[in-house]
Amino acid sequence: MWYVTQCNFTDGDLLKVYCCDGQPILGPRRGPDGSHYRIMVGTSGYLDIVDTGHQSGGPHRWSLSINGQTYWYDGDGSVELNFQAAGTFTATGDGNFLNGNLSPIPQIAGANTDGLQKMIEMGIVPYLNPPSGQPKTNAQLQALADQYFPGDPYGFDKSMAVYDWTSSSFIRQDLFHQLQYTGAAGNPLDLPTMARVIWNCDYPGYTAKDANFMNQFAMKPATSEDDVYTQLLGVYQTIHPLAIAEMNVQILALLGLPQPTTAQYPQLYRGAMPMSGGYNTSDFSPSFYEFPGNIGPTSTPLIQDLTDALGGILSEGNIITTKGPWSFSNDLDGAKVWQNGILITCNPPVGSTVWPGCADITNFSLNPDTFEINVAPVTRYRIDSYEWITINDKPVCSFTMTMLGYCYAPF
Repeated sequence: MWYVTQCNFTDGDLLKVYCCDGQPILGPRRGPDGSHYRIMVGTSGYLDIVDTGHQSGGPHRWSLSINGQTYWYDGDGSVELNFQAAGTFTATGDGNFLNGNLSPIPQIAGANTDGLQKMIEMGIVPYLNPPSGQPKTNAQLQALADQYFPGDPYGFDKSMAVYDWTSSSFIRQDLFHQLQYTGAAGNPLDLPTMARVIWNCDYPGYTAKDANFMNQFAMKPATSEDDVYTQLLGVYQTIHPLAIAEMNVQILALLGLPQPTTAQYPQLYRGAMPMSGGYNTSDFSPSFYEFPGNIGPTSTPLIQDLTDALGGILSEGNIITTKGPWSFSNDLDGAKVWQNGILITCNPPVGSTVWPGCADITNFSLNPDTFEINVAPVTRYRIDSYEWITINDKPVCSFTMTMLGYCYAPF
């Protein structure tokens, strides 16, 4: 077993350094043999620590693997971590001195900003002629970039990606992430389920029969679910990598924004499976990397009855990792209005003063009167409990979860 006894972040914000197990970095005794921990260091990268237990032939009895380097100790290990904003680390203590590079998270320049720019040129970003809200001009988005990302040459791209998410474009971004078979080579898409969700969207002004709604997919108004599917076959190979590129820009924007404090928001609330009929509760468990069906076969749709999922990956105590972003409110009653069969009450990690890896994006929003905290994919949550409640005479599965933080990739 081992502890982290000291943690520093030179030239960086120490509040953006956290361990994805939901416990404070300093203090908790960690282990046992085989356990895996990931420490996120803002936008500088991450550090993996694996407890490798007893290794014969070494200078000490016990060992850790810290980003692939061996740290030896006897008794209880006492690890001191120092991080640098440039993306390097040192790990000392128990006679060890390890140093190296953090594992990197995606960089914004190149394919990601190029992809976002292509979406702008195609006219699918930002959302075209939204029927409600307060559309922002490029000048307003640049002003937000200057305020929240001062001196960042990609500040406008980040502002645009976050703003676009707050429009109905969130449907495209969610679908092209959630409906990936993430355990299969190339992350193929479940296009029949995607067609079903798009066709069944019936929020006023946002339906598959609306030209602006379908424009976000580079498609035309549809006359049937089969029509949606046929159109998807013609565009998905173009849209899929572009949606991923835009999401990477959004993730980096969220990680660069101030984190909401737990003093302001002791709990957050989410009404899940929204879109007024597009999704249903059978789409919930496939939205996580832990869903067994992610490995395919791709002829099997990414759906699972919620009751079955509650006996599987959604069991109490399990950790789940999101494939797409989640948005939260500070208003439980509002979340109850937006829920479509699932309600989530979220608690922060133990002892944390901030909500890790997320941001209040209300000022970027198409609907600035609607409070929104956006949480990047890939984020881990622990399911603490669930119960069935009734809202408007309909059964709703009400979860209590703990946010463990953005972790870059499932582990």
